[in-house]
Amino acid sequence: MKQSGSDTGSAAKGFTLLEVMVSLLVGTLIAGGILGVISVSLQYKQRLQEKIAKQPVLEAAAQEILADPQKVGTNILRMDGLPGSPVVEIRATPVYLPQNRPFGKKSDLYRVQLLYAGEMLEFSLIVPNPDLK
Repeated sequence: MKQSGSDTGSAAKGFTLLEVMVSLLVGTLIAGGILGVISVSLQYKQRLQEKIAKQPVLEAAAQEILADPQKVGTNILRMDGLPGSPVVEIRATPVYLPQNRPFGKKSDLYRVQLLYAGEMLEFSLIVPNPDLK
């Protein structure tokens, strides 16, 4: 005869403690991965916005040097026409070519690096020698 009030022989329903712990671990790993991707994306966006703000200053300095190549001899260039009068560092390295090249007599070739707030713009420039016209 069966007892009607007790189910001692049937299987328990629900999750075991091990199943709950494994599901919590998997959920935590997935959420951590998603948060990591979001964090990297936000950091990239911030760095890109900072670079976008600095690049026009470097381009304006390059245009000013191209308009007056003699400014390459100075170590700094103050951009008075821009808000805040940013200062751009100039590093000019002479490029030496073999003697059969036209440079070195009436003009000199330089590799120019412009540095501003951790960003750099690099280009080559032919600077006329005013003494040998």
